[in-house]
Amino acid sequence: MKNIALTVEYIGTNYCGFQIQPNVLTVQEVLEKALEKTFKEKIEITAAGRTDAKAHAFGQVINFKVDTTVDIGNMPKVINYHLPKDISIVDAKIKEDNFSARFSAKAKIYKYCIYNNKYRSAIYGDFAYNFPHKLDIEKMKRASQCLIGTHDFTSFMGRDSEVKDAIRTIYSIDIKREGDFVEIEFYGKSFLRNMIRIIVGSLCDIGREKLPEDFLEKSLKEKDRSKAGYTAPAQGLFLMEVKY
Repeated sequence: MKNIALTVEYIGTNYCGFQIQPNVLTVQEVLEKALEKTFKEKIEITAAGRTDAKAHAFGQVINFKVDTTVDIGNMPKVINYHLPKDISIVDAKIKEDNFSARFSAKAKIYKYCIYNNKYRSAIYGDFAYNFPHKLDIEKMKRASQCLIGTHDFTSFMGRDSEVKDAIRTIYSIDIKREGDFVEIEFYGKSFLRNMIRIIVGSLCDIGREKLPEDFLEKSLKEKDRSKAGYTAPAQGLFLMEVKY
C-alpha cells in the first residue's frame, strides 16, 4: 500500500464546503468519487482542514492509502480526468506510512481578498468580498497585531464549533493594498471555524472607523463571540498552503 498525498486546487463557489455532509454537494465527495473511478476501489481521504461553503483553495492537501501501479508523476493527470473543471489535482507525492495530511501539518497560510470599491464586480464577485467603504489600512495593521501569538480565540469562533478549546497560535498577519484590492494573509498553526472571517469582519469595521482601533484587543479578552465583529463572507477566503 502506498500513502499518497495530493495537493488540490478548487473553486468553492458550487460546493457546501470541503467536508462530506448529507444531502449537499461537497469537495470531498467529488474527490472521493474521482479517486474511486481512478483506482477502482472505494477511497476515504484525510484532509489538512475543512473550508467553508464558497471558500477556495490553492493548496489543500489530502492523503489516502492505495495499492496502485499508476505512476506518481502522471497521477494528477489521471485523476483530473474524472474531476470537474473547478477542482484540480496539481501535485502528487508518495509519503511515509505515518504521514497524515491533517495531523502532520505544522502550519497553514490563508489569504482573504477584499474588493474595496463602491460598485460590485461581475468578474471578482465569487473571489473577493466587495466592501464599498474606504478602509484605513494602517489602522487595520496596527489593530491586528494584538492577535499575534498564542491566545484563547473564543470570541472569534463560530457558534456551531465543536472543539475542546479555543487556544490557537497566529504567527503573522500581513495586510496590503494593491489598487482596489486589500489582501490579508494569515499564517498560523491552525484556525477555528469561521475564525479568519470573524477577524476580517472586525478589521473591516475598524478600517472604516466604525469600531475603535483597540476593538480586537478588547474582544480577545472577553472570550465571548457576541463581543467580536461580524463574519465576513466566505468567497474572499483562500487556503493557500499547508506547511509540513
